[in-house]
Amino acid sequence: MNRDEIYSAVFDEYEQDREYAESKARSLKKKLYGKMPRLGEIDSEIMQEGVKLFKSAILGEKDMGFRAKINALNSEKEKILKDMGYELKALEPQYKCDICKDTGVVGSKRCECFNIRLADKLYDLSNISEVLESDNFDNFKYDRFSKKKGADGISPYENMLNIVMETTGAVDNFDEDPIYMLFYGNSGLGKTFMCSCIAKSLIDRGYFVVYMSAYKLFSYLTRFRFGREDESEAEAIMLLNDCDLLIVDDLGTEGVNAGTISELFDIINTRLLNKKSIIISTNLSLSDINKKYSERIFSRITGNFKIYEFIGEDLRLK
Repeated sequence: MNRDEIYSAVFDEYEQDREYAESKARSLKKKLYGKMPRLGEIDSEIMQEGVKLFKSAILGEKDMGFRAKINALNSEKEKILKDMGYELKALEPQYKCDICKDTGVVGSKRCECFNIRLADKLYDLSNISEVLESDNFDNFKYDRFSKKKGADGISPYENMLNIVMETTGAVDNFDEDPIYMLFYGNSGLGKTFMCSCIAKSLIDRGYFVVYMSAYKLFSYLTRFRFGREDESEAEAIMLLNDCDLLIVDDLGTEGVNAGTISELFDIINTRLLNKKSIIISTNLSLSDINKKYSERIFSRITGNFKIYEFIGEDLRLK
């Protein structure tokens, strides 16, 4: 599913919801008007008085009591419905969103409900929809990071504050500047959690994020290279170039060979050329990345990515 298909799916849902609400309102109206024909007569009279009111306004003439007659008819209609056990608004379609009337747009802008629906679709495509319920900036616990300074004069706590400040700033400026980041450090220091936080923040703003472990990513690409991928894998590969942000987690856990090195370079280089964001997390050191993935890849990363080292003790052991 590409970007156009995602938007199309959202608007299809809107159309279905809108048709359901309007059909339900029509059915109820037909039922009630069948029981009380006077309701139909009132509607007809309101329309006639409305036409007279409109003509008088166009010709600059006096109201002649048209508005008062319309108000009286509406009051009569409301009383009849109330006696039947219904509010006046029951005859109107009960849209899921009263602001946009289930169209997804208000004027020339997307309704806020559109972003919520879009985010639901994007969560499903991100590969980590369930994880994002807990791994996000709202649940970030700074007290888990030690305030004891290391040899370089900075504590894990201070280091994480700096990383969060810079990553949230990058999210806020996502429209202007693509994100190119490398998170590296030992296991259990919050790299994957930080990736999830960024993913959720952007998805909630309507951006298209794909989150994939390096192992899964290169498994898909290998199967694709030999024409053995299934439909879901082929779709995932197509999303690699289309998404606003690609997150490659745990680089180094895949089997490194000439094929994966070439594919990693192509992914990084293509996204850099197209100004498409990418975040890579890894347990490898910078020197290990250089040794494992070639000077070309190391040069692309060090020359274009903001590099953040995660320090401290394994949080999972705490």
